Formats: sequence, structure tokens, C-alpha cells
Amino acid sequence: MCGINGIFNLDGDAVFKEDLMKMNSMMIHRGPDDEGFYIDKNIGLSMRRLSIIDIKGGHQPITDERKRYWIILNGEIYNYIELRKELKNKNHVFKTNTDTEVLVHLYEEFGEECLKKLNGIFVFAIWDKYKRELFIANDRLGIKPLFYYKNGASFCFSSELKSLLTLRFDKQIEYNSVLLYLFLLYVPYPMSMVKGVYKLEPATYIKIDENGRYLKKLYWEIESSNSVSKINIEEFKETFLYLLSDAVRLQLRSDVSVGTFLSGGIDSSCVVAMASRINKGIPVRTFSVGYEGHYIDERPYARKIAEMYRTDHKELFITKDDIIKGLRRFAWYMDEPIGDSAAIPIFLLSELARESGVKVILNGTGGDEVFGGYPRYLIRKPERYLKYRLYPLFNFTVSLLKNPLDIKTAINLTDKLISYLCRVNGTFIGLMSFLKEKSALGILLKNIDNIMKNYFEFYGNLREEDRFIFFDLKTYLVNDLLFLLDKTTMAASIEGRVPLIDYRIVEFMSTIPANVKMKGGNLKWLVKQALKGILPDEILYRDKMGFGGPVSFWLSEGIVDELEVFCGENMSPITKELFKVDRIQQTIKNKKYDRWNAQFLYNLAVFELWYKEVYKGGSVDKSS
Repeated sequence: MCGINGIFNLDGDAVFKEDLMKMNSMMIHRGPDDEGFYIDKNIGLSMRRLSIIDIKGGHQPITDERKRYWIILNGEIYNYIELRKELKNKNHVFKTNTDTEVLVHLYEEFGEECLKKLNGIFVFAIWDKYKRELFIANDRLGIKPLFYYKNGASFCFSSELKSLLTLRFDKQIEYNSVLLYLFLLYVPYPMSMVKGVYKLEPATYIKIDENGRYLKKLYWEIESSNSVSKINIEEFKETFLYLLSDAVRLQLRSDVSVGTFLSGGIDSSCVVAMASRINKGIPVRTFSVGYEGHYIDERPYARKIAEMYRTDHKELFITKDDIIKGLRRFAWYMDEPIGDSAAIPIFLLSELARESGVKVILNGTGGDEVFGGYPRYLIRKPERYLKYRLYPLFNFTVSLLKNPLDIKTAINLTDKLISYLCRVNGTFIGLMSFLKEKSALGILLKNIDNIMKNYFEFYGNLREEDRFIFFDLKTYLVNDLLFLLDKTTMAASIEGRVPLIDYRIVEFMSTIPANVKMKGGNLKWLVKQALKGILPDEILYRDKMGFGGPVSFWLSEGIVDELEVFCGENMSPITKELFKVDRIQQTIKNKKYDRWNAQFLYNLAVFELWYKEVYKGGSVDKSS
């Protein structure tokens, strides 16, 4: 696991090591163990390394025997041992035991077709010295992020937005991204918070040569089969448990200590169960979290699984003061604002894991999206609701608004699907309450409508009941959950792995219709049948609780006051331009937080921290 950077000057100008060193300095937390550089006239590659496989021999960049291909890799290729054997049979010679060297030989042998053979989490860049061509690709689900900037003179990329900000180009905030973030809690791919900087979409590769010829291509897509309407439970169980066990087996590969996050829900619990079986008596190291001020506490369920599988279990209890301190420290690492309230708890839990000697952490991210774990998946014809009922109603309502409270009426007039995009927490109403000009809302809705239209048109060949699941896999999962996981774990210098979205599991589950996965309206019904006897009924059939933190409690306890982000002299010009500052300050002073404004104000506070720490202040690596 690493951070990677690159500068490719298309105008022929030389690349200077000093620029690559500045980029590296922004991501020491991603790779505290080592760094490396490669410069060939107008191309420069650099990386920071977190040593996981072949601790001593894994220095990057790595090249092939002829020194034609030079590679930098962020991530892990889980099936590198099997691929290494295949390549040895084709007479490839290896100098190290790393997955990175396997990848460069695989590209040498198969070119871009090598992507079809990979099982892992990765973004890598390969420089072909003979063709003077750069090849960049990421994994199928977009688990590892990459930012890039391209103009007529250069193409630059990095695992961190902060690293790109060290380069010389005009850096302006993208207002559309600000509005989308405040509404969705994330900036959707391919956009970023900075104009001209983009994020690489999942399962995508880029080729670019020094003549400026540029190709960006999707190399893998999730497909669903319309032929399956009934399923043999025993056959499903056999295939599913094999895939789950094999995914966990591959992802336990490491030359350093591995642990697992454990919430006590189905997803993380089945990962712990499989890891414990594979470890054969060696206790799995598990980590759980609880919150001050939360009406739910999942730790008793986590303890039950920890006791059942005799794990080496640790718990973290997070107070309001922990959140304040965590936000201050994490603001610099987040790279883009992350409004998801789980971010700081996962960051703090990652720090606990690292302090405990763990360098790799498995978790249950993606299980809800793949197995059918959200109530919204029970709604049929989602695009009809979203496209034809929700947004025209909002546009009509906005045009007639005299009082922000009128929007509550609009919420009631749509159906419960509004809670999907408004996240139940009132970010839409928060925007309505504090925006200076309602015209900005129209821009926001148009952007969201375009995003949905693109995805739903793309998935027009899917079964109607499956479209929400596929929509989440391409939006919420990658933009929120996976981006959050990368930033929180890497901030603590540990590697986060996600066995439940091994692409083989995703492909297998995509062949099964949503109404079979959630038979009779029971979420994860099919997977629960497979896990009987592996997890107790108390875990399998308990209500879903979620991992998010108590945002209203945090705000009512004064975290925004202590962060001082909404003081006039500290506030960003963007917030001053877009929002009614006096109303924000009065709400905070009176501590009048409810479900309609708490999440929005939390999102805005996180944006302010990001603006100060990353956009305006990211000149010194605070992880060193």
C-alpha cells in the first residue's frame, strides 16, 4: 500500500525531482516506510511505500529485465502468488517477492489485458520507455483513489489531491462540487473540489503518450442476468461460502499483522468468522467502537462474535471531545471534505489498530450494496420516482417558496424515497434554510439530475428492481464509503481491505435478482440463509443499526463552537458568498439543532476545516 505521483510534461519540458519530492511530502502517512523516484526526461514517477509484502525487497519503482517498463503501485494484488507461477512458466525472471514486480511482468506479457487477471485493490502507473507512453489503471470497484490534472502542456496524477496542489496551475474551488458535497456528503466522481482536477472512475484505464494522444476506457462492468428467478439455496450457499472464504483467504496474505473491524453486524461478523476459520486457532485481532450520546450501541453484538470466535478484541469508546480532537487532526488527511459521520470514528479506530501493532485491516464495507441491505432497495422503478416525481416537485416548490419551512410540506408530498438523496438528515432543508440565493439550488438539482440520468440510462438494460443496487455500487459505495475508508485508514498508515466486494462476489451476486436477495422484503435474506450456523440468529436477524455517529448530539455539545470554523475572520469566502452567515451563527449560538439542519451544519463545518487545512494550508506534511 502506497501513495503514487506522476508528472508527464507533454510539451517536452524536463521533470525536476524537487517537484516530485514536494508531492511525496504531502503523503508520508500513506507510505512512512520508504520512497522512490524515477525520471526519464519529461516523465517523472514517485511513490511513498507502506511495506506490506516483501518488506525488504519491495522498493519502487520496479522495472522488468530489459528496463523497458517502470511501475509504481498503490494497493495490493491479492492473487500475485498464482500470477507469479504463471509468469515463471512463461520464462519471466523475478528479483523480488513483491506483487508489484508481478504486475510489471504481467503488463509486459499481456498489456492492458492484464487487468482481467487481477484480483486486488489498486491504482498503478506504468511507463513504457520504448513507446514513450504512460498507462494508468485502477481496480474494478474503485477502491483506491486517483486524482489527475490535464492540460495541453502536462498530465499530472496523484493518490492525494494535496500533492497535486503543490504543482503550478490555477487552483479554483469548483462551486458545483461544493453544493453537491453539502447535499450528498461527498463529491461524486469524476469531479473534485478543484476545477480542472478529476478523479479516475472505477474500472478505468488511461493511456497517454508524449504526442498528446489520450485514451480513457472502461474495462469492466457489472452485469445482471435476467434468466434467474429462482435459486437452489444449497447450491447458492456452497458457491457463496466458497467465494467468501477464498476472498478472505487471499486478503489475509501479508507479511505484517492483520486485524478486522467488527461492528457486530452481518457483514463484518462473517468476515471475522471466515478469518477465524482460516487462521485455525490463531486469534483474529478485532476492533469495535461505541459512541457517547448515541441511542444505539453495537458493542454487545461485537462482543458476542468476538467471544464466539475467540478473537483478540479491543473496543474504543468515543466522546464528544474525541470527535473535536479527531476532526482537527483528520481535516488535513481527508483530501476532500467527507460529511459522513462515520469518518472520524473509523479514523480513531484505525489509529487504535495501528497503535496495537496492526498494519492491515479487513472490514465489511460493501455488504449492504452487494447483498441487498438497505430498505430503499425494496422500492420499484427508482428512476421514475427520482426523475419524474422528486425533482420537478422540488423545482416547482422552490419557485413558490416564501418560507424555508414550506419545504417540509414538499418532503411529505414525495414518498419515502426522498430520504435516500436527502439522507434522512435534512441536508436539503439545511441548504434551503441557509442559502442566500435559491438559484444555487436549481444548479444543484440540475447536477444531481444529470448524474442520475447518466447512471440510469447506462443501466437501462437491468432489471428494474436491481437498478438501485447498481446505482449505489457506482455512486454511494465508491464516492462515500470506499473514499472514506481509504482516507481514514491511510491517515493512520494502515491498509484497509474489503473482502465482501471481491469482484467475484460482486459478479456472482449480480446474477441474482433483488427480489431473490431480499425475499419477502427481508433484507439480505439469501445471504442470511447461507450464513446460518456460521453466525448466531441474534446477529443474523437483529435490526440494522448503521455505523454513523450522533451528529445532533455532537453539535448540541458544542463541537462547532470549539472548532471556531464559523467565526467571521475564519470563515471561507465561499461560505460567506453562498450562505446566510448570520443565520448560521445564530443557530449555533442558540444550539437549535434538529434533523433538518444538524447534518448540513456538520457538513459545512467539515468543509470549512478542509478549506483551511488542505486548500489554503497544505504546504507542510503534518503527518511527519
